[in-house]
Amino acid sequence: MKMAPSFVKLYEQMSEPKYVIAMGACTITGGMFSTDSYSTIRGVDKLIPVDVYLPGCPPKPEAIIDAITKLHKKISCEIYEDRIRSQQGGRCFTTNHKFCLVCSTQIPPKTFFNYKGSLHIYFLIL
Repeated sequence: MKMAPSFVKLYEQMSEPKYVIAMGACTITGGMFSTDSYSTIRGVDKLIPVDVYLPGCPPKPEAIIDAITKLHKKISCEIYEDRIRSQQGGRCFTTNHKFCLVCSTQIPPKTFFNYKGSLHIYFLIL
């Protein structure tokens, strides 16, 4: 309880992006002494946002690797979602184009030279 203000201040001073792994039973729930003690907080998530919970006292090595993998997947998803959001924001659609699929022998010669005013796009099949 004494360190809670300093802990929150430390978290707020960190630069973005911030990721938190709550590691161990005492960090997640306050531990076995939290029920009858006024000086402990029942979980660090009451002070700061937690991304991944890692239970155990002490946590097993496999659980640590799993927690890091989960955090890596979460970061990858956030990066992908940000990229998709930024790509969709800059799009604008102005003209509907008509696509025609014809053989090259069926296209009149004027089409190749007078294409400026036409909205038709021809694909050549040779």
